[in-house]
Amino acid sequence: MKEIRLANKIITKLVKDHVHYPDRLIADTFAMLARCGVLLILYWYVFQLNGGVVNGVTYVVAAWSIFFYFSFSTLRLRDISYSIMRDVQTGSVEVLFNKPISYLLYRFWWQIGFGLYSFLVVTILGALILAIFIGLPDSMTIGIFLPTLLLTLLGASLLSLILYGLVGLLAFWIEDIHPIFWIVDKAVMILGGSYLAVALFPKFLYQAALYSPFGASLFVTHTVYDSWQANWYVLLTWQFAWIVFLGILMHFLFIRAQKKVSVNGG
Repeated sequence: MKEIRLANKIITKLVKDHVHYPDRLIADTFAMLARCGVLLILYWYVFQLNGGVVNGVTYVVAAWSIFFYFSFSTLRLRDISYSIMRDVQTGSVEVLFNKPISYLLYRFWWQIGFGLYSFLVVTILGALILAIFIGLPDSMTIGIFLPTLLLTLLGASLLSLILYGLVGLLAFWIEDIHPIFWIVDKAVMILGGSYLAVALFPKFLYQAALYSPFGASLFVTHTVYDSWQANWYVLLTWQFAWIVFLGILMHFLFIRAQKKVSVNGG
């Protein structure tokens, strides 16, 4: 109950701040237009040159897959790595450790609240614009689409927080996590389908996207493909398995971090 009240307070406060001071929303909107918008225009041109279909995938499907990637990125869950690193470098982590709340839960909820308002606004507006101008693929009109989309969105959010949280916890030992963050982040970008839709991957890269935690953290981009109807439960199972495995790893790494602070901090 205490954790629920904490989550509600953090998210409510951050959402209200972003409503009254919409700088972050404006920045995220321009980023979406600059990156996703230009990419979709380029894809439209390429698909037109190839008769409207590339590797058995239509432009509408590829466009929605890429949109879901950029939409999810506005949650900014990846920034949890730098939040933890700053806490370690400034020493504020020692104060937060002594609070009657879980440090990791606090960071998780704070990160969700920080990007939630931009995510909701950009996603709703972007989806409406796409639906009007290019329409919906058939895969988005079936009954299981919305429930499974919400399930994989929750799983992707949790897995992303855990994955990037693990990178952040490494700051207790190496302080500057930028090189590791860069490697993990680029792996997520590539296997998540940021600039090349997952369905257009060569076979070995497609397998890596399906069975690695980097690809699993962005399974929302798979929901628009026709194959989703047949294998959604397999992908959600893989996503859940990675959440459990990396969650256990994070738990033990966090315990080591607490001991390190106790020894070095007195």
